Amino acid sequence: MSVENTNKPVIAITRFKAKPEDAEEVKAKHATLASTVRAAVPGLEEARLGRGEDGAWVGVWRWDSQESLRKAQELAHSLPEAEAAFALASDVTAETAELIQES
Repeated sequence: MSVENTNKPVIAITRFKAKPEDAEEVKAKHATLASTVRAAVPGLEEARLGRGEDGAWVGVWRWDSQESLRKAQELAHSLPEAEAAFALASDVTAETAELIQES
C-alpha cells in the first residue's frame, strides 16, 4: 500500500478460516495477541474480531499510522503469540487501507 501521509490512521484487515471446534481458542488467541502487540508497539487503537456467515473470520485492527502498523508487522514475526494465533488459521489473506472518512 502506498500512503502519502503516514500519520493518517490505517486499517489492517485479515481474513482467515479456522476449524469450528477451535472457535473459543481463536477468540482467546486473538485477545492475547492484541494485548501483546499493544504492550510492545504503540498505536493499536482497536482490535476487532468477527465471523462471517460463511464461517470465515475477519480481524480488523485500526492503527494510528502506517508507521505503527509497519513496526508491529516487523515485530510479529518474532512473537510467540502471533505464531500461536496463526497456527489455528488457514487460507489467510491480509490487506491494509488508509482511513479516509469516519461517520
